[in-house]
Amino acid sequence: MIFLTAVAVLALVTSLDILTPFELGFSAFYAIPVLIATWGVGLSRGLGFAILSACCWYFADLTSGRPLTHEFYRFWDLFNHLLSYTLIAVLTGRLKLAFQREQALREDLDRTLKDVQALEGLLPMCAWCKKVRDDEGDWLELEAYLRPRTKAAFSHGICPACAARLKAEEEGRA
Repeated sequence: MIFLTAVAVLALVTSLDILTPFELGFSAFYAIPVLIATWGVGLSRGLGFAILSACCWYFADLTSGRPLTHEFYRFWDLFNHLLSYTLIAVLTGRLKLAFQREQALREDLDRTLKDVQALEGLLPMCAWCKKVRDDEGDWLELEAYLRPRTKAAFSHGICPACAARLKAEEEGRA
C-alpha cells in the first residue's frame, strides 16, 4: 500500500511538472515519493525511488521545452537531482533506524519498569519475631509478606552470631 502511494505521488508530481511551464519547477516535490518509500518500505526501495524520481524529472525536463545552451547542463541537473534524492533517501533511512532503535529502547525500558516492584514506605514489623503486619492487620513471616510483592526468592541459612548463640544454648542445656 505504501509502495503504491509512493508510485501515485511520483506520477502526480511528474504529471504536474509536465503540464506546467518550465519556469514553474517541481523538482523539490520529487523528494516526496522518495521519503514515502524510504520510510514506508525501506532504504533499498527509497534508493530505487531516488533513481526513478530523477529519471521522471529528466523526462519532464526533456518535454518542457526549457532552452539550454548545451545538453550537458541537462545531464548535470540530472546528476544533481539524483544526488539530492539519494541523499534524502539515505538520511531518511538512517532517521528511521534511529527512530526504531529509540522505540525498541523505550519498549525495553517500559518492560523493565513493569518488572520492577519496589516496596515503599514503612513496614510495621515486630521487634521480637520480625513478622510484618499486612494491610489487613495479619502478622506474616517476612518471606510470606515479601513473596507476593516482589520477585525475590528466599533461601535460609544461619549467620555466625546466631550459630554461636545456638551452640552456647545447647552447651548450657547439657
